[in-house]
Amino acid sequence: MDERGPSPEGVRDTSSGAGHTGPDGGKTTPEADAAAEELSQLRAERDRLLAERERLRHELSGPPPHPPRMPPEPLPRTPAKPLARIPAKPLPPSRRRLLIGAGAAVAVAAVAVPTGIALFGGESDGGKDTAHGKPGEDTSGSPSPTPLRTPPPIAIPARPRLRPLATLRGHKGEIGTLRFSPDGKTLASSESQDGVLRLWDVATHKQRASALLSSLVIFKGVAFSPDGRTVATGHESRAQFWDATTLRPRGKEIAQHDDPSLSFETIAFSPDGRLFATSGFIDQEIRLYDAATHRQKGAPLQSAGAHQLVFSPNGKTLASADESGMDGVRLWDVAARKQRPKPSNDSFGGAAGHMVFSPDSTTLAVDNDSTEVHFLDAITGKERGKPLAGHSGSVTGLAYSTDGKTVLTTDYTGLHLWDAAGHEHRAAIGNPGSSIAQLAFSPDGRTLATLGFQDKTIHLWRLE
Repeated sequence: MDERGPSPEGVRDTSSGAGHTGPDGGKTTPEADAAAEELSQLRAERDRLLAERERLRHELSGPPPHPPRMPPEPLPRTPAKPLARIPAKPLPPSRRRLLIGAGAAVAVAAVAVPTGIALFGGESDGGKDTAHGKPGEDTSGSPSPTPLRTPPPIAIPARPRLRPLATLRGHKGEIGTLRFSPDGKTLASSESQDGVLRLWDVATHKQRASALLSSLVIFKGVAFSPDGRTVATGHESRAQFWDATTLRPRGKEIAQHDDPSLSFETIAFSPDGRLFATSGFIDQEIRLYDAATHRQKGAPLQSAGAHQLVFSPNGKTLASADESGMDGVRLWDVAARKQRPKPSNDSFGGAAGHMVFSPDSTTLAVDNDSTEVHFLDAITGKERGKPLAGHSGSVTGLAYSTDGKTVLTTDYTGLHLWDAAGHEHRAAIGNPGSSIAQLAFSPDGRTLATLGFQDKTIHLWRLE
């Protein structure tokens, strides 16, 4: 069965129906009408199978946490005049396999597919696969190696406060990822259980484009290219690339169908925009790709897999961390493709919750998914200074100020600010609303995006 890629929200399929006109404005041939009729019947069968899947899922596990995305009702068809019986031309093999194969897939999906993942398009897309880019197919360009000019470094006020800017609403499922563009003007958000990606204009607080809805993937990894023109998304089976303005396909996707051990759950661009790195939890390696051609560059870096990848601002170091904690944090020399001295797992407990480099690229801050943040030398891997301690529960967010003088952390109680040199606690701002489960800090040095636990809304704040 052919896999289908995501499609933009709001695109409707107008490819079926009797009485269509051809390129010359005249009526289509009887063969085309017959093929259209067969396609319409297959779509009706697909809709029936989807409804059956939802019924079975309801019986097995109860109703989903939010209304399932059901295909729209087909438009009423005007009966066409009887035609002479002419053998219809077969549908293209790929389209036929896609539609007919749905019958087998739906039966499995009722039990095996996680709740919220649709086999066919999402909200209002009518099932049309307009954004699908086949592996190896270059649809509309690739990232530019020229990074955007980021805002100048800015210091955090001595007595900071958080001023609410806006609440962004539109997600129907729990949000899993928040990412700012390099210039801080766009915010990307994806859902943790559904294949939904949205782009927000930070200034106007409105969506920049119709949401991207996936039929078979969840966008686990989300990254902007340094030039701000491309959004890369990663999943267990593929990495895909989208125009950061329209969310249309941009460049060829990368899919590894032959080796199920390869995954793309995390993706990161080098600061110069020439490379991107990918890996995943079940992976045994980290792969580097040319950002222009999407071809793998050199041998992979051997590891126990990574659920996080972060390039240093100068592009010379790549940090990786695996979710299990067994492999801990690794530091890689990007130019030499060699591992640097490995930080000791004893210093931060092995499992890394968040990782961020200092603006001068000399230090990697890591929290151990617990109450402390540790600092590692980016070259030697040795711990630098004392950890940031005293958080209430787990550290839920970690960032450096753009001038490198302040470290920002969040926990269940709110936002904390620390001196980056001496690691002393400077200030605390209590939760203005619900507890903070995730933090994204804009490159403008002033705007924060936060999520509450199991939140479906995004909160924007101004640090002043």
